[in-house]
Amino acid sequence: MVTDEMIQIRSGGRRISLYAEVGKYFLPDGHLNEGVLRSSIKISLEKLKEQYPDQKEFANYAQQWLSKYLTEIIDYLKERGMKLSAFQLFKEALDVSTQLGVGNVTVPAEHLHEFLSLATLPTTTESKKKDTSENRNKIFDASLKLFVEKGFHATTVDEIAALSGVGKGTVYRKFSSKQELLDQLLLEKNLEIVDMFIRVFSRNDDVLKQIQEALELWVTFIEENHLLYRLIQREEIFKRSENRSIFYDTIVSNLPMIKERIVALNLDGKLKTTNFYTVFYGILGFIDGVVHKWLRSGMDYSLRDDIPIILEVLFNGFVGEKTSGSRFFIPPEE
Repeated sequence: MVTDEMIQIRSGGRRISLYAEVGKYFLPDGHLNEGVLRSSIKISLEKLKEQYPDQKEFANYAQQWLSKYLTEIIDYLKERGMKLSAFQLFKEALDVSTQLGVGNVTVPAEHLHEFLSLATLPTTTESKKKDTSENRNKIFDASLKLFVEKGFHATTVDEIAALSGVGKGTVYRKFSSKQELLDQLLLEKNLEIVDMFIRVFSRNDDVLKQIQEALELWVTFIEENHLLYRLIQREEIFKRSENRSIFYDTIVSNLPMIKERIVALNLDGKLKTTNFYTVFYGILGFIDGVVHKWLRSGMDYSLRDDIPIILEVLFNGFVGEKTSGSRFFIPPEE
């Protein structure tokens, strides 16, 4: 529960305590964990009820606390462009509070207006079936090889069809253009990476173990998909057009709650309070350097052999503070 007495640690103008609260309730991809939200609010309200046994008094204090609490979280989610998530959170919280006799939870009128418009939107359970056909995979494999060897612009659809062993018409039936083929290829691989990180950071265990596992999986993914990695690097980190973000940015955009989730897992304060995305991109950049070394060697050894060195540098550095006599970053709370 966020209270006025809680020590507020700021990072980029936001409170770490708020990150932790939001990160408790959402998976890294932004999906609401309804069970965790309902359980947390129920426990908080039950503790408040013990403090105020009289039902009327309890309802009054509970209404004030929950209204303030939800408004703070909803404000944050809206700032992140997650209006639907904010609505889902409010709806679940309202349901729990009503069951416990707290029925007059309020949020600013502007939020209620948006929630009403969201509540009237049509819902659908239909989802587009993913094409996992053998021909599609053959086309992807051939495209990757040719894009890396010749470059995207120099590769023709005829060459892709010939290498994949399918007709040119089959390629066009599945993809309207070479650009769409590339977009779908990158999207599919991007979602594989996102799913990998979601599985790791959705658990409620030690945050350092999760980060270590994520790094090991990322290095392994690069080794097993080195053609994809080389394609991304060949196309200048693959900025495909003025309005489309680079590959790493697309991964981050599909994990809107990754920062909040890691903060929520950092219960023991094992991680320093730093700018999350500076560290995130710095780690990716460091691994990029290790991978480039591996590629220049002709990939004559397993990239996974470098994992212990990567972990040692990222977790422990290569020179301790006592040795260097310097401290280059002081967390905001200090």
